[in-house]
Amino acid sequence: MKKASKAMQREPSKASLKEMPEIDFTTSRVRRNPYARRIASEGLSIKIGRGRPKKTDISAATVPRSVRFAPSVWAQLEKRARAKGITLHAALREAILTWAKRAA
Repeated sequence: MKKASKAMQREPSKASLKEMPEIDFTTSRVRRNPYARRIASEGLSIKIGRGRPKKTDISAATVPRSVRFAPSVWAQLEKRARAKGITLHAALREAILTWAKRAA
């Protein structure tokens, strides 16, 4: 499919702008973020379970990073995570967040 050329992407004409009614901001209502109060009181949380979070869950965007450990360290981490009943990556997130909070 072809992209629209610059000639096709024109601004609205003066006549069409005059025809548009002005917006009355005194009658409009602002829709507040329903989760803002909860985020302010509890802060953002990181998902611990498997799979995609539910729409109602509040979570921050994440960035994938690579971490290298010796195989023995990975085995130890997997064993601890399994004992706690959580995933390996959830255990890593928990450990890093605990360390970061302690350092602050």
